[in-house]
Amino acid sequence: MRLVKFGLPRRELRRSVCALYLLTTSASVAAAGDWFCWRGPWQDGAAREPAPVQSWSAAGENVVWKSPVGGRTTPIVNGDAIFLITPVGQGPTLGERVICLDRGTGATRWEQRFAVYHTDIVENRVGWTSLAADPETGQVYAHSTGGELICYSREGTLVWKHSLLESFGRASGYGGRLYTPVIDEDRVIIGYNGSSWGEHAKPAQRFAAFEKKSGQAIWISAPCDQPLDTTYATPAVATIGGRRLVICPSADGWVYGLLSQTGLKVWSYHFAARPLNTSPVVQGNRIYVSHSEENLDTTVMGRVACFDGSGAGDITGTAEIWRNDGIEAGYASPALANGRLYVADNSANLYCLNAEDGKEQWRHKYGRQCKGSPVVTADGIVYIGEVNGSFHILKDNGAACAELDVEEFKRSDDLIDEVQGSPAVVDGRVYLQTRYNTYCIGGKSDTRAPEYAAEKLYGLGPGMAEALLVVPCEVTLAPGESTTFQIREYSESGASSMQAIVAEDQEWSVKGVKGAFTHDGGLAFKAAPEPVFSAGTLTLKYHGKEAAVRVRVCPKPPFKVDFEPLAADSIPPAWLGVAGKTKVVERDGGKVLQKLAEKPSPPFMRIRTYMTPPIAGGYTIQADMLGMPKKPNWKPDMGLVNARYELFLMGTEPSLRLTTWPAIPRLQKDVPFDWKTDTWYTVKLQVQREGDKGIVRGKVWPRGESEPKEWTVELIDPFPIPEGSPALYGYSNGTTAKSKGTEIFYDNIEVRPNE
Repeated sequence: MRLVKFGLPRRELRRSVCALYLLTTSASVAAAGDWFCWRGPWQDGAAREPAPVQSWSAAGENVVWKSPVGGRTTPIVNGDAIFLITPVGQGPTLGERVICLDRGTGATRWEQRFAVYHTDIVENRVGWTSLAADPETGQVYAHSTGGELICYSREGTLVWKHSLLESFGRASGYGGRLYTPVIDEDRVIIGYNGSSWGEHAKPAQRFAAFEKKSGQAIWISAPCDQPLDTTYATPAVATIGGRRLVICPSADGWVYGLLSQTGLKVWSYHFAARPLNTSPVVQGNRIYVSHSEENLDTTVMGRVACFDGSGAGDITGTAEIWRNDGIEAGYASPALANGRLYVADNSANLYCLNAEDGKEQWRHKYGRQCKGSPVVTADGIVYIGEVNGSFHILKDNGAACAELDVEEFKRSDDLIDEVQGSPAVVDGRVYLQTRYNTYCIGGKSDTRAPEYAAEKLYGLGPGMAEALLVVPCEVTLAPGESTTFQIREYSESGASSMQAIVAEDQEWSVKGVKGAFTHDGGLAFKAAPEPVFSAGTLTLKYHGKEAAVRVRVCPKPPFKVDFEPLAADSIPPAWLGVAGKTKVVERDGGKVLQKLAEKPSPPFMRIRTYMTPPIAGGYTIQADMLGMPKKPNWKPDMGLVNARYELFLMGTEPSLRLTTWPAIPRLQKDVPFDWKTDTWYTVKLQVQREGDKGIVRGKVWPRGESEPKEWTVELIDPFPIPEGSPALYGYSNGTTAKSKGTEIFYDNIEVRPNE
């Protein structure tokens, strides 16, 4: 560990504090009619205007426009534009897109397409998340099925993006369960399950905040125990008891309150024995939540509850205000309007509860299967869709519910036009997406929604200790690259400083990562020039507080890895996907990387060892590998990843497979190859762009023999993937709880630009 002290004139510090003051006093007001997050601007499923229509017909009645853009989420309305995330294409061109429609006509203004990869999610669940729009900048944020957090300008220009998968270790959700981004103040917040490197190698559900304009990582928080499953509950953000909180139903059955500015946990509330999927709604200090899982203190399944979010610590036994057991509402999130809580259970029963005490006012059976959440207007009209292809307009009559209208979406090929998402209700229009279309519905009257003023509160709130952040909190550098940091110091009432450069009395320590601080007009950390992988932390001590920055150094191609410098039983530093799954061992006269085969769960049976952040396509990866058998006839799958294409020797049949998005697969080609276990092979995978196509080639040969001139397998991608992290691939077939599966050994890895 190395200690470094820096100091600068106080005038520099004063200038930074002034910059913070300008930032914190800015306000954000959305125009009337914006629906910039999936549950509306108040995050509660309520429209503050009367119902635009009480009946309609997909054939024409009250339809303002119809677009053949289908999907499974909620339209986002911002200004004169509608934004959607949807599947696009078919067969080899199948992918995902963000698309912008004209609010007045439904005409397409722009779209941005991107690939789906490294996921078990199948076609009909692509576009699971909703988008989020920022009312201040107009920017639009997407969480793609492939794991990218993407920021587009209002005009469709890429502003920034992160591969949460290849840079932060996000795992793919089985069945499509992924998290929708949330905008709060200067932050975009996203949840994900997964593991990366160092202290974040432990599998966990994490929440991360990024600067909405620059994309810099502000904080990463892991408040919960190991996740029990994948989930998709979008957090809500609210000011409760003077604290700005991110309220997170989580994958361990708890609900957590995190400080929005820092990610620090304020309280935890144990709600269910299994993961939570519905989003909370908030009014004052009251938080309303629901689930359809096992309860902790009764054999009844499902619960709707209201608890007080103004406390601290474990508030499970002290915060509950009321509960209503037996309502299995685990998919659709509740809506809070007009003093009532509207909850749709999994079997499409809509419950109306008194928000004050939870007592049931009425229930109404409107369908068979519910996934989309209700939206309620100021005059008690409820809009809600049903998975089985229908859209309902209901009326809350006080003591009962009346069905005003139901529209069934039928196709000529008899396929169901499913409704998975929720509508957006703004300025006398209802915007609704089905699997195959988007509708704008409206009557003759022109209603107007009230303006929404975003709350601004940078203080941590009463009773909270002062906090220190360094931004970015996580960064990846190439050898010889440097980065500067911004220091944010928060107090109970507000932020006391925000510095792009250092002030007096700061002490930094360096652990693990190779590099050093420089002092050239400010504080910068510069990675060592040697082309080796390293990772560690930079720790700041200032005013009696500490803050840490995670830094990894990853060489750019060309580079080679042979594991000889690493200690036995260690793992490659800075690589993702290796902790708990691999270790360095001695074999055949040298050190190699062993893929372990001791845990039967898929996250451990499979590895993709992301060596770097995504790099531009046009490179070749090569490695030696050996597979060990398990009696009677099990063999592993083992191979390489290049720009999100996978090449591997199959263990279930004597062949070599080249593929991308194997759950579909979008593209796949197998060739016979009768490979032997306990034998070293050299595997090579190349991706290059030729015009508007991608050419993907692979070859395999016994190690030590001459490389064959011809490629063993080749495919052409009409929808080429432009980038991706180089990685080793492996799957340990035959792994059980009682015995080890098939092991793999890797050595002599080389990544280089194409010749």
